[in-house]
Amino acid sequence: MGLFSKTGAVAALIYAASIGAAPSHYAGIRVAPDIKVDFQFYRVSGADVAAVMRQITALSPAQADGHIGRASYQLSWQLQTRATSARCELDQAQVTARIQVRVPNWMDKGRASAAERQKWDKLVAAMFDYESRHKDILLESVSQLGIRFAQLPVARDCAALQYQGWQQGQAVLEATRDRFATLAQQTDRGRKLGVSWPEGS
Repeated sequence: MGLFSKTGAVAALIYAASIGAAPSHYAGIRVAPDIKVDFQFYRVSGADVAAVMRQITALSPAQADGHIGRASYQLSWQLQTRATSARCELDQAQVTARIQVRVPNWMDKGRASAAERQKWDKLVAAMFDYESRHKDILLESVSQLGIRFAQLPVARDCAALQYQGWQQGQAVLEATRDRFATLAQQTDRGRKLGVSWPEGS
């Protein structure tokens, strides 16, 4: 499995969330998700996986916070509102998600035996599987946040509307953290998926 650095961006998706004819809610609110995924790799080398793991042990406090790899997730939002004489208008909801994954890149893997390369590829695949599950949770949270914003009740005061949006956002953040915690518990922080130091390392 080759490792290389890549940055993906999905920022162009804009959809209209229509609530229907109920006057108590905003209708046709644009929700603009801004999602960026950034994969970063730090270099390691060695004759076999055991040697690579020793180097990771030495490097990881600075490279991955003391772990083989590291991932960070951020979810934020912004409501664009404007006050009128009758009520506060909600024009658009911007939802931003940032995902950064940092893992080791075995630079001289091609010189190792087939068995060692297979051992390494299995570990890397497990890391990406584990982090991919986090990513899926976060993307579902982006969608949920957009739905909640589109269903905000009409408010006369923009400060009140912003506060309602903050409450909805906090609820989604809490649910996201709970799902992350459940995933960590169910997989023993990825160990059940294979995210652990290979035997003999």
